Amino acid sequence: MLFRLDFLVVVICLTVSNDYMVYYICAMHTYWFLTVYALMGVMRSWNEDRVRMTVKLVVYAVVNAVMFDVPSVAGVLFRPLSFLLGLADNPVDNLHEWLFRVGLDHWVCFVGMLCAYNYPHWEAFIQFLEGDFNSRRCCGVIGCGDVAKLAVLAVLSGIFGAWCVLVLPLEKYRYNRVHPYTSWIPITVYVIVRNLWPALRVRYVHLFAWLGKITLETYLSQLHIYLQSNAKHLIMYIAGYPFMNFSLATTVYLTASYQLFHVTGEFSAFLLPTDRKLMLRNIGMFVVLLVGSLAISVSLRQSQVA
Repeated sequence: MLFRLDFLVVVICLTVSNDYMVYYICAMHTYWFLTVYALMGVMRSWNEDRVRMTVKLVVYAVVNAVMFDVPSVAGVLFRPLSFLLGLADNPVDNLHEWLFRVGLDHWVCFVGMLCAYNYPHWEAFIQFLEGDFNSRRCCGVIGCGDVAKLAVLAVLSGIFGAWCVLVLPLEKYRYNRVHPYTSWIPITVYVIVRNLWPALRVRYVHLFAWLGKITLETYLSQLHIYLQSNAKHLIMYIAGYPFMNFSLATTVYLTASYQLFHVTGEFSAFLLPTDRKLMLRNIGMFVVLLVGSLAISVSLRQSQVA
């Protein structure tokens, strides 16, 4: 997973001499993946016990709250990583972008863990509603399971409506302050409602499913195919014809992203095979190739300067 998250972005950074934080999504996903891995890896025997797992989740929530909800704590903790998470063009506070981005979504990962951990219970609940319980008739007209689902839908609609009225219209900076605590609401409502009835569960938009598989590559390549100068300008393929330009750019963009997705998978299979000896040999070959390429690049750059 770490290879999937960071291999391509490291290659791009080396190629175009960009800071890692220009592609902040990769840094954020890497950080949250590592925190989840640590939570599940430390005292892993507790993961099978509901009470002990609850204790671990509470500890994670407390640590997360102290880091991101207590002023200045995150800045102090991440300062040693400023060489990686900082932006060179902001020397006064080069961690500002990282602290803003990671703080903006610092509860989403925790909510996702709660959803994942409780998914088996939710699945059992849905199966119960769609099983014998639904064969009973409420008021002799509709199944009790469907009534329960309509009640869930009504509650979720109220929550989503409150979010739309109270949170969504807020001015940008006021919204940013509440975003970490509310951004999960529309996503969670959508996921639950979509999976309440079988007719909705079995249908999906194939285009979105396909795009979802290459979302990391589309995120990275947009800055160099749709845009340029680190998202400051549009790339113009056909001057004077914006829609034709958009169509051509989209074709190049999606094709390149799809190929980069497969290239990353092939490199992962080559560098990280199940055979450990083969893995060490392949990684050694890759490091030698990478160092050689960097040496050639540096020598060519120095010769141009001279």
